[in-house]
Amino acid sequence: MAKSKLDSGLFTSILYIIVGVLLAVFPGEAIGWAMTIAGVVFIIAGVLELVKKNIVGGIVSLIIGVAILILGWALPAFVMQVLGVLIGIKGIIALVGALKRKRKSVLRIVFALLTIVLGVLLVFAFGSIAHIITVVGGILLAVCGVIGLLGSLKK
Repeated sequence: MAKSKLDSGLFTSILYIIVGVLLAVFPGEAIGWAMTIAGVVFIIAGVLELVKKNIVGGIVSLIIGVAILILGWALPAFVMQVLGVLIGIKGIIALVGALKRKRKSVLRIVFALLTIVLGVLLVFAFGSIAHIITVVGGILLAVCGVIGLLGSLKK
């Protein structure tokens, strides 16, 4: 029988897919909803981290989730930039981790690189090209989610 475990990576991947599809299909309207979904998922991931006794990671995720929920509707451009920075940092950390492993995983490396690209796109999504960057970012986010989901399911 398979051992069940709480996996915040699984939730993050599902979040990426949902938010990515929403951003790609409804770039203008989806940002507010994406922020709400992202906030809720960060809160869920934070609770899961606390359950796993990762106090610092759990508290940080909870704070990010609450901040996104509060600021997401009021200051969506700012929140998108902050989210882009956080996603970029997450991608860099994932890339370093993937490269340090003895058995390199192409899937993990591609996921990390796409996550970094997505973070950069979200940081610079402003002005007249914001719509295009939002759609492209949504597609990349969904692809990252699928790759992350495949990686989480392989564990």
